[in-house]
Amino acid sequence: MSTTPATEIPNRFDFETAQPRIWQLWLDSGLFHAEPDPSRKPYTIVIPPPNVTGALHLGHALNNSLQDTLIRFKRMQGYNALYMPGTDHAGIATQAVVERRLKEEEKLTRHDLGREKLVERIWQWKNEYEARILGQLKRLGCSCDWERTRFTLDDICARAVRHTFFDLFRQTKIYRGKRLVNWDTYLQTAVSDDEVSNETVKGHFWHLRYPIINPAAGEPAHVVVATTRPETMLGDTAVAVHPDPAGALDKAEADLNERLAKSVASERGGLAAQIEAIQTRRSEVLPALLQLAAMAKAGRKIRLPLLHREIPLVLNTWAKPELGSGCVKITPAHDPNDYEVAKRCQLPLINILNPDGTLNAEAGPYVGLPLKQARQKIVADLEAQELLERGEKYARALRQGLPRLAWRKTRLACFPPTLVGSPNPRLVPARGHVRRSRGLGHRGPCPDRF
Repeated sequence: MSTTPATEIPNRFDFETAQPRIWQLWLDSGLFHAEPDPSRKPYTIVIPPPNVTGALHLGHALNNSLQDTLIRFKRMQGYNALYMPGTDHAGIATQAVVERRLKEEEKLTRHDLGREKLVERIWQWKNEYEARILGQLKRLGCSCDWERTRFTLDDICARAVRHTFFDLFRQTKIYRGKRLVNWDTYLQTAVSDDEVSNETVKGHFWHLRYPIINPAAGEPAHVVVATTRPETMLGDTAVAVHPDPAGALDKAEADLNERLAKSVASERGGLAAQIEAIQTRRSEVLPALLQLAAMAKAGRKIRLPLLHREIPLVLNTWAKPELGSGCVKITPAHDPNDYEVAKRCQLPLINILNPDGTLNAEAGPYVGLPLKQARQKIVADLEAQELLERGEKYARALRQGLPRLAWRKTRLACFPPTLVGSPNPRLVPARGHVRRSRGLGHRGPCPDRF
């Protein structure tokens, strides 16, 4: 009597052979594909598109596993479930990675290649790492509708960007104007606030004298302002003084007294010293500030040192009578707080920077100088003309971009009009959408202001 041997059962699960077979069965069966179906309730997850700057990591694995669990659960419940896959071009970060590789491996810069060749290199990087990222997601078993895979810079997304811009423009919800941005002088592009870090560095505080034009008898001959960046004075369009310096000092002292009453023993000495300093300023500084406030109200002018441009003395609460001279220079094209003052006082914006960080024609005799050289020459010239009162060492915050110094400068941007009093109020970005000058990114329209 003959017997047929039973099929041998493996003693372990061989995922290396089983996984590709099961995965292909899922794809061939169209289990992940979804089409609009009015008879079924939809459930959709758009994958947070991974940046094509590199490979996925453990955080991506956790995040996408949780999303896939939800999609599969809803699919089993009978929902018309769509898990939408895609990748993000991450223009500024991807360009930085590609440029770093060019520098390290070929000793080239993007200027050596030119825009078109640089874009080709970036797209080569994108194709390599997008394929790697999508392959990782598939090996995780993510049940995405792979037929709908999108890249944020593909033709469909680019068309959607253009359509959205024009649609918002037609509805008068965006227009073109100037906004202050973080400017990276190395990549020569705008960078967002979350791409800029602040680092405390040792520097100096320079106290500058701005001559008053035609001072009357008893009036000061100059106004003293302080700055950590003397080169920015070339873009000054005003000097501000507080409209009510006496009231501001009263409020500052009241706030300090309130803090003193609630303070612990270790804090009281410092707070008491600050209160005493304010009381001293009432006798030593306040009379001059009251006189300057009256002069500002009368529309008096100041002469900007070195460039000899007439600028107004203005009233604004940004000037703090309890600090420094009580007056502050206003450089609206290179400082966010000064920019807000300029809007309130209707001051012009003078950008003194070229895209590469050198000074432009607005800097007069300092045109073409890098920032460090310009600073040294300006300080020397101010001292020679006896317009530098003093300099002192000071620790200040330096804004660092990707990967070089990020300067504040004005740039055209698209942003919503003011919605105060609108019958349909809605949340809008405070600073607007800033167009970047990068190799990889949407070259979307930004129409002139209507």
